[in-house]
Amino acid sequence: MTLGDLERQVMDIFWDGDGATLTVRDVAASFPDHAYTTIMTVLSRLAGKGFLLESKDGRLNTFRPAASREDYITSLLLSALASTDDRHAVLTAFAAAIDPKDRRFLRGLFTRKSR
Repeated sequence: MTLGDLERQVMDIFWDGDGATLTVRDVAASFPDHAYTTIMTVLSRLAGKGFLLESKDGRLNTFRPAASREDYITSLLLSALASTDDRHAVLTAFAAAIDPKDRRFLRGLFTRKSR
């Protein structure tokens, strides 16, 4: 599932905060050009989509990320890979397109695991 621009910006606040639990007001402070209610709606939608976990702290609704940024990006990559009939062609093109340092890193991961 992909994120809209504002949703991604909101999630970046949580992901950059190392999984911190935040209130609507905490998040809204980072978006002075957006109404408090807009941020509240975005947080509720992100919770509904499973990106955030919502809980109550007294009268305050608090939110924390359901998964890390890395988990989210991994799910995007796996979803893209699942949408093709020729996974090997996609993986080959991906490997050719990434930075050589990343190719070496991946090669090292699988070399170490197979020993």
